[in-house]
Amino acid sequence: MGVLANTVSRESKRIEYMIKRYGELKAVLPKGTISPKKLGNQTYYYLKYRDGDRIVSDYIHKDDLAELTEKIEHRKHIELMIKSLKDELATARKLLRGK
Repeated sequence: MGVLANTVSRESKRIEYMIKRYGELKAVLPKGTISPKKLGNQTYYYLKYRDGDRIVSDYIHKDDLAELTEKIEHRKHIELMIKSLKDELATARKLLRGK
């Protein structure tokens, strides 16, 4: 195996490892979106996410809103990282196949 192929092979393994680790981190973060609902003069916030075929809407206490918002943004960032890594992995595999 040539130097270039060896390097691409090691990079592929590193990318696979990173996808796995990001997937584990993503699994413990909340999914969904935060949706405000105004009732009278008050605004209430709900976490909306899909559970199978149904959409679940959970109330968020105002004290938990900032932390939950941060966690959801972190999950979105991780999802983008996973997508980018999968694209890189596909490119690396093409290089290894010689196509």
